[in-house]
Amino acid sequence: MNACRKTCDISQGVLLIVLLLLGWAVLSHVPNNILSWDIFGYYLYLPFTFIYHDLGLRNFEVVQNILDQYHNTQWFYQALPQEAGHWVMKYPMGMAVLYLPWFFTGHLWALASGFPADGFSTPYQLSLLYGSFVYTAIGLIYFRKSLRNFFNPVITSIVLISIVFGTNFMVLTVFHGQGLMSHNYLFFLFSLLLWNTLRWHEKPDWLHTLAIGFIIGLSALSRSTEILVAGIPLLWGVADPKTFKEKWQLIVQHKTKIAVIILVVAAIGSLQLFYYKVYAGKFLFNSYGANAGEGMEFLHPYILEVLFSFRKGWLIYTPMMGLSLLGFVSLYRSRKELFWSIFLFFIVSFYVIASWSCWWYADSYSQRPLIPMYVFLSLPLGFLIQNLFDKGRITRWLILTVLAVLLGFNLFQSWQFLHGIIHSSRMTQPYYEAVFLKTKIPEGATKLLLIDRNKDPKLIFEEDSFDARTIVVQNLEADAAARPSPDGSMAVELRPDNPFSPAIDLVYNQHLSVEDYGLLRISALVYCQTPPDDNPTSLTATFMHKMFAYNYRNQRLNNTDTPLDQWVELEMLYLIPEVRRPDDSFRFTVYHTGQMPVWVKSVKIELLEPKNSSRIR
Repeated sequence: MNACRKTCDISQGVLLIVLLLLGWAVLSHVPNNILSWDIFGYYLYLPFTFIYHDLGLRNFEVVQNILDQYHNTQWFYQALPQEAGHWVMKYPMGMAVLYLPWFFTGHLWALASGFPADGFSTPYQLSLLYGSFVYTAIGLIYFRKSLRNFFNPVITSIVLISIVFGTNFMVLTVFHGQGLMSHNYLFFLFSLLLWNTLRWHEKPDWLHTLAIGFIIGLSALSRSTEILVAGIPLLWGVADPKTFKEKWQLIVQHKTKIAVIILVVAAIGSLQLFYYKVYAGKFLFNSYGANAGEGMEFLHPYILEVLFSFRKGWLIYTPMMGLSLLGFVSLYRSRKELFWSIFLFFIVSFYVIASWSCWWYADSYSQRPLIPMYVFLSLPLGFLIQNLFDKGRITRWLILTVLAVLLGFNLFQSWQFLHGIIHSSRMTQPYYEAVFLKTKIPEGATKLLLIDRNKDPKLIFEEDSFDARTIVVQNLEADAAARPSPDGSMAVELRPDNPFSPAIDLVYNQHLSVEDYGLLRISALVYCQTPPDDNPTSLTATFMHKMFAYNYRNQRLNNTDTPLDQWVELEMLYLIPEVRRPDDSFRFTVYHTGQMPVWVKSVKIELLEPKNSSRIR
C-alpha cells in the first residue's frame, strides 16, 4: 500500500478513462459528411497536390464534380478566383500539413479497397476523423504531463476533468467531426509547446529547441494570429526586472538556438508566402478579403459580446473558465514567474479573437477559438484549486462543490447543444431563458431565436408581420440624365454605355438601424420593349464597407413578371445583413447588361421591421 502511494499516479488512470470516453464518442458519432465547409477548405491542398496535381484549381470542373458528388459545401467560398485563371485557397496550409499522415493513410486504404481514390471517399473521411482523435489524445497526454510539473495527481486530475468535461472542449473535439477543426489541432500543438518550454528551461538542448520552432511555425501556419504563442517561451520565467535580466542573459547565452527557432518558424511560414507568390502573384495576400463583411476590427473589439452575450458568450456557455480567470490572482501570488507570459498571451490573443467582426464564429458551441488557450489557462485554474485546498476542509469541499455544479451544468448544456435545444448561432436571451434546464424546446420558443439569415426573404416576409416605413423615394423624371421614354414621360434610359441607374446610398446607422432585423422592400418602376430574358436587367442591392461590397443580391427581370411596352412596378425584398460597422452603407441600383434600352422612372425603398419583436441579442 505504501509503495503504491509513492508510485501510483491517479491522474494517469483519470486520463485513460477520459480518453476511453472521448474515443467512444468519436467511434459512435460518425458524421455523414466529414470533409465539408471550413474543413473542406483546410483539406483542399492535399488532394489537389497529390491526386489531381492542380494546386491552382485551374481545372475547376474537377472541383465541381467533387461538389456534385460529395456535397461538401453549399457554396464554394473556400478559394478565391484570380485573374490569371488560378484559384487561391482561403485558409492557410497549416491544417493540411497536419492532415498529411491521415490523408496518406486514407489514400492507401482507398487504393487497397474498392473505394474511389479521389481524396474524398469514405477511407479519407474516416482516416481524418480518427487521425484527428490521435492528435486529441497526444495533446491530452502532454497536457497531463505538463500539469504534473505543477500539481499533485489529485489537482492534476481535477483540472484535467474540468477542462475536458467542464468546458466546450468535449463537444467541439469529438462530436460532429469538430475534431478536424483548427482548435483541436492547436490544442495539441499548444500542449506540446508547454511541455517543450518546460523542458527547454530545464535543459536548453537542440531537441527541444527544434521542437519549439516547429510547433510555433505550424501553429502560425494553421492560423496566422497564433504566432502570438511565441510569447509563452519568450517570457517564460519572467516575474520582475531581475528575472527579465536573467532571461535576457539566457537568450544571449543560447543565441544560436534562439536564431534556429526563428529560422525554423520563418522557413515554415515561407511555405505559405511562396504559395501566395505562385498562385496570387504576391507574397502577402489577404485570403479573407473576398468578403468585406468580415474582418478585423481592432479599434472596435467585441469584448463584452464574446464574454457575456447570450448568443455565444464564453462565460455564459463555459462558466468553468470564469474560475480560471479568477485563478490569475492565485497564479500571480503563487508562481509570479509564470504569470506574465500566460496573462499577456491570454489578453493579447483574446483581444485579437474579440476583434473579428463575426465574433460568434458561425455554428459552434460557446467560443471555439479560445479552446487552444485552455492549455495555459489550466494553470491559473489549478493554482486556484490548490490554494483553496490548502486553506482547509471547508474551502476544499466548497471548491469541489462549485466545480461539480459547473461540470454538471456544462454537460447538460452540451447535451442541449447536441440535441438542437441550444442553437449553434442564433441564440438570444429570451430563447435561452425559455430553454434553460429544459430537455425539450417549449412550444413557440423558436420564434425567440435570431432570424435565420439563410432563409429566403420572401418566406420571412410571409411568416412574420411588419411595420413599414418609407425611407426614400427616388424620382428619376427630374434627374439630370432623364430623357423621353417610349410613352413620352421622362425617365433614365439604361443602355450598354449607361448600364446603371443612379445609385441610392443609405448609411445604416442613419437610416436603416434596426433592433432585431429588418427587410428592405424595394420597388422600381421600369419600362421594357424587349423581353428581359433576351435583354438582361437586374435589381441589385448590397452593403458597402469602405467601398467594398458584401451581402450582394440581384434579382433579374423575367418575361413572366415584366409585360412589355408599359410601366411595370417590380419589387425586391432584401434582408439587411449583420453589418460589419454601423457606418456601413446600403446601395441599390438597376443594372442593365442587355443591348436594347430599358427605362427607369422611380425607385422607392421601405424599411420593414417586425411587429412586437421579443428577440434580444
